[in-house]
Amino acid sequence: MPDLALIPATAADADRLAAMHAASWQHTYPGMLPAAYLRDQAYPERLAAWRARMHNGADGPVEVTLAMVDGEAAGFACLLPEAEPRFGIYLDNLHVLPAFHGQGLGKRLLAHCAQRVAAHWPGRPLFLYVLEANTQAREFYQRLGGEESEAFEDDFHGPDLRVMVRRVTWPDVAALVRRLG
Repeated sequence: MPDLALIPATAADADRLAAMHAASWQHTYPGMLPAAYLRDQAYPERLAAWRARMHNGADGPVEVTLAMVDGEAAGFACLLPEAEPRFGIYLDNLHVLPAFHGQGLGKRLLAHCAQRVAAHWPGRPLFLYVLEANTQAREFYQRLGGEESEAFEDDFHGPDLRVMVRRVTWPDVAALVRRLG
């Protein structure tokens, strides 16, 4: 049985977060995002974004959790509690590296984030955005009781890149914690 640890990320983890983020997109988003973007722009754009976020406080307060399996970074999740307060607490990232898929890490990270929201922002919903075309993730969130908005067009990271997304919300985070428990 592998040893799993969920630990807080620090500014020193910015480059690791960027690499995992880009690798996750490159694995998940072929056919959903332009190949040239995934190949040439995803990593440098994510590197700049994670350095700004973790070193300079871009995007406001941030709470990032690393999933470590046998001491190796396997995934991460990021809460931005003040990003879009009208919708609740924003789960901006939930990524598990492909080598660790199928081990329940996505559920563990989501459970950890839901527990943090329930404890620190009681009564606030948890929400995230998912690409309309990412049916696997959408089905995962629906199985866990996430409520989808209608699809809408939104800016994606990168120049002149618009995508169809849905907002997924868990209005009752305590219920999500119980479901994931």
